[in-house]
Amino acid sequence: MTGPEDAAADIVDLYDRRAADWVADRGRALTEADRIWLDRLAERLQPGDAVLDVGCGSGRPMAAALIERGFRLTGVDSSAGLIAHAKADLPEGRFIQADMRTLDLGEAFAGVLAWHSLFHLSPADQRIALPRLLAHAAPRASILFSSGPREGHVVGDWRGDPLYHGSLDPEAYETLLTSQGFVVESGVWAQDGSAWLAHRMDGR
Repeated sequence: MTGPEDAAADIVDLYDRRAADWVADRGRALTEADRIWLDRLAERLQPGDAVLDVGCGSGRPMAAALIERGFRLTGVDSSAGLIAHAKADLPEGRFIQADMRTLDLGEAFAGVLAWHSLFHLSPADQRIALPRLLAHAAPRASILFSSGPREGHVVGDWRGDPLYHGSLDPEAYETLLTSQGFVVESGVWAQDGSAWLAHRMDGR
């Protein structure tokens, strides 16, 4: 049986070698939870605002929905295969292959999204990656991401491969966010996970 450390270390390669399967399984339509939280993020943005989607996958459904709503979309994913798919399918967006743990685009965005992506990192790596995401937030920006309910990890099964999920405690996420000048909103989107929506209020 694959342990959590091995499953976490394999997550980038897993999505790259199974890119076509991920595209098929994720689908093109927003789920109810996707739509609810995307609407809440969009309410804080203005038409034409720049939005960063980290862990964008193939670009659907989240990046595509943001483009359709008139935002300037930059998508980032570690999988070369998924980024290639996004570029071909959504030429209106800008898509970049990069690891969120080392992300440094030298740009600021009005919205930052890490939906169903940050939680594929170990707790230790999330403590590295989340500040990287927050560093890309413009003054008055909003960030949306999903997490587990408590610190730890779970290894599931996806098409016969181990699939890693990790999380921090809610207090740790709130501390990371408030330390960067964000005011936090959070809400449960499923019994075993949470959505985090936070807004930068310090004018940085």
